[in-house]
Amino acid sequence: MKRIAIPLCCLAAVLCGCRTLRPRPISEIPMVDTSRQGRLLRGFYEIKEGSRWTSRVFAVSLDIPKTDRATYLELDCYVPGQLVEDFQTATLIAKVNGVEVGRQTFYQPGHTMFTRYVPIQALKRTPAEVEFELDRSMTDPQTSRVLGVAAVSIGLKEYEQTAEFRETQMWLAREGFKKAEGERRLQIPPAKEQELMKLFLKLPVWQDLRFQNIKVAKNPLDMWMMQQILYEVQPDFVVETGTGQGGSALYWASALNSMGLERSRVLTVDTRNNAADASKHFLWKKYVESFQGDSTGLEIVSRIAERVKGRKTVVTLDSDHAMEHVLQELRMYSPMVSRGSYLVVQATNLDGVPAQPGSGPGPYEAVRRFLAESGGKDFEKDLSREMLVLTFNPGGWLRRK
Repeated sequence: MKRIAIPLCCLAAVLCGCRTLRPRPISEIPMVDTSRQGRLLRGFYEIKEGSRWTSRVFAVSLDIPKTDRATYLELDCYVPGQLVEDFQTATLIAKVNGVEVGRQTFYQPGHTMFTRYVPIQALKRTPAEVEFELDRSMTDPQTSRVLGVAAVSIGLKEYEQTAEFRETQMWLAREGFKKAEGERRLQIPPAKEQELMKLFLKLPVWQDLRFQNIKVAKNPLDMWMMQQILYEVQPDFVVETGTGQGGSALYWASALNSMGLERSRVLTVDTRNNAADASKHFLWKKYVESFQGDSTGLEIVSRIAERVKGRKTVVTLDSDHAMEHVLQELRMYSPMVSRGSYLVVQATNLDGVPAQPGSGPGPYEAVRRFLAESGGKDFEKDLSREMLVLTFNPGGWLRRK
């Protein structure tokens, strides 16, 4: 009998049900992702500080999402101050496959999200050519290049995946929190709340609380609230002072991983290296970068500030709880917090409840002084984050306006 040689590739196709592997569709392009450079059609310059400067007209090629739901175009970008100052306004027009899907006029510089519904007639060809055009531009005095905006990402997606949807949900959640907070105040007077907190702090569990077998010195109710903040903000960076044994940094990494934020990172600082066990975890290796030294040391602060510049950043402070140290941290790390994001001061209950009478001044007093300074004017207390009542951070949930 004559044997027939079957190529391995054909045999693999048979074993896989005759299906051939197809490349994953590219419906979104983060500007820092150099692997998708071929989808940048025109009008883009080199990567700088997490974004790409564009020309007045710029375009990308995107695969249309396979969905039965409505498709939206989203551009995450920064509008330069000079563009608005020179012309008072600047208008951006977006087209998908030659069909205009919307326009937006900018009156103020800064971070913005352009989100527009894409009509069906614009989705008949894939990959789609997505083009943006500004009616104004500026010239770089050093290179003489025509500049438009600094693009962070461009994508075609379902509405539930857009920043606009998340912001709407955040507003609804805050309104719900405000209503619930009023009801809580009626049910739990301040004296009763302090009594509950003192009993809560006496629980023996605080001596050996763990996350995935790594010790963590935080309140689980506060950690739950933090993961809610991370979901709402979708940060590029979580900056933490006070690593300890690494349990909380590992928790932030787990939260980022569960949300698919694979490019986000946790930057954690401590004077000692006690996180050897945590550093062996695969999530730590993927998401966490540790810094050893004083969290207020100029070298460390400068390195972290450079990393997070222009990116969505959440900061949580939980190192030395002396008032002077926390206040210095607030002054140094607050500029890193992006608008709409959070600066969380941990352990304000030490002198704010007080959980330990006579132990202050501490983090709570540092927050009070910081908010009275010019640097604190951009922040406000978000009391909705204390809805679970038994928080270790009363008055320490600060949202940047």
